[in-house]
Amino acid sequence: MTLRIRPFLTALTVLAAPLPAANPALAAPGGTATMTGTASATVITPISIVATAPLRFGVMARPTAAGTVTVSTAGVVSTSGGMVGNTAIAQGSSGPQAGKFRVTGEPGRQFFVTLPAAATVTRSGGSMTITLFTVGALTGSPVGTLDIAVGGTLAVGAAQTVGTYNGTYQITASYN
Repeated sequence: MTLRIRPFLTALTVLAAPLPAANPALAAPGGTATMTGTASATVITPISIVATAPLRFGVMARPTAAGTVTVSTAGVVSTSGGMVGNTAIAQGSSGPQAGKFRVTGEPGRQFFVTLPAAATVTRSGGSMTITLFTVGALTGSPVGTLDIAVGGTLAVGAAQTVGTYNGTYQITASYN
């Protein structure tokens, strides 16, 4: 029995022995090395976005049934529900147009655009909601300035209160 226990005790003794501490002061003379690290920083042009044209749904006759007016990123109008056949939409100098924005930033740097889920246009006694915001293809120069077109869908209520409705919406441009 002693022969079987002794190897076990020897193994425990070896495992319990203190390990030598890693201490550079114990290195032999000439055992020192120095390395130079590198560091860098890049400063880029801040991204900015400015509105160049408003999103306009045009001038329209008050419908008798609820409907929608959609303005595409190309400025093309489509209607549904009570707004179908509303020929007043295309008339006047306040006709429909896509919203337009100019994004300026670091040439060659990628960015993304965030649009809201909804926005509201209001006047005294009424409001309408804009949804389904869309962003068109980027156009412009690859040297740091690109233009964006924004479309959306306006929900017009049955017997919507007559008047001019105004509102705002947020568009955000961020570097990837």
